[in-house]
Amino acid sequence: MRHLLSIPLIALAFLLTGCGPSESSSDATSSDSQTIDRTVTLHPKGNLLEYKETEFTVAPGETVKIVFENTASSPSMLHNVVFLNTEPTKEVLWRVGEAGVEAGEENEYVPDDSAVLAYTSMAEPGETVSVTFTVPDETGDYGYVCTFPGHYVSMYGTMKVQTTPSA
Repeated sequence: MRHLLSIPLIALAFLLTGCGPSESSSDATSSDSQTIDRTVTLHPKGNLLEYKETEFTVAPGETVKIVFENTASSPSMLHNVVFLNTEPTKEVLWRVGEAGVEAGEENEYVPDDSAVLAYTSMAEPGETVSVTFTVPDETGDYGYVCTFPGHYVSMYGTMKVQTTPSA
């Protein structure tokens, strides 16, 4: 009898998890009905603890979709991209990175910190994840960082918000 009850539960689990390519979006502001003004793709720099693209430019108030393709080959190279609503100073990057470690795996190493603007979910090597969000209205430099334990020390970049972004 127990086995008969487990069949619907297994079927439900398959329906909830789905199948297909692994692309996810973890920002609460994401919406399929949102118009995306710009798509930016980021990658790790091989198996190093660095982003290949360390800066990009967008316009104030644009809706951007950030796609992170984890092209690393080492199984230990899990990464995410956490966007900050502040300048990318070492103090802020490290504070958010260390808080990410404290947030732990169950929170995908993303801390509950006022500096966090948006973030992707954690991507294993070969996986692609994305997030869609609205760029701040104020021009300036905004940081992004990988909050997987230890990566924040060298894996960060700058989102430049300018009134005339590059194409």
